Amino acid sequence: MRHPLDFIENIQQKPEPVRKLIAAALVIFFALAIIGIWITTFSLAPSEPAVAASEPSPFSLLWNFTKDSVGQIYK
Repeated sequence: MRHPLDFIENIQQKPEPVRKLIAAALVIFFALAIIGIWITTFSLAPSEPAVAASEPSPFSLLWNFTKDSVGQIYK
C-alpha cells in the first residue's frame, strides 16, 4: 500500500500544466459535491410550515448574486 505522501510527491514531479489541470479538476469536483449536498438538503421534507411566497428562494438569491457579480466584472 502506497503512502499518501508518495502520491503528493508524484504530483509535484509532474509538469506545471498537468498540476494545474489536476488542481482545477479537484476544485470542480469538490464544488460540485458541495452544491449537490446543498441541493439535496432543500429536497428533504420540511419539518416546519412552508415559508411565505414573498421570501425569495435560496436559488433565486444565488442566481441574482452570480448575475450581478458577473455584470460587475464585465462592466
